[in-house]
Amino acid sequence: MSESQQSLWRVAARQALRLKMDSGPRELQVVEGELWLTVSAATAHASQDIWLQPGQRLALARGSEVVIEAWKAPAGFQLLVPPSACPQLLRQLQGLRSAAGASASTLAAAPAC
Repeated sequence: MSESQQSLWRVAARQALRLKMDSGPRELQVVEGELWLTVSAATAHASQDIWLQPGQRLALARGSEVVIEAWKAPAGFQLLVPPSACPQLLRQLQGLRSAAGASASTLAAAPAC
């Protein structure tokens, strides 16, 4: 099983999944199928319904809650950590890129977010 398959969340047709973004902002990316999302922000009173197709992404703020439903057929998605959620790592990587001759092994040794 590839690493991308291990990080793929799957939702059966008409199955609902509720997630809360307590650990920080995330980016939801649809890999297969269609998703119907209802997003509730921590500071907003109104919910927002959004439909996403494969390849489309949606930024989810810290504290937001999302109900995800596969629309008509099974669907798969990934929850990604955006660079803005890891400012220390982002600064380090930018410094490495600007340094002349930064090797791939140096980039691989960067700390986790």
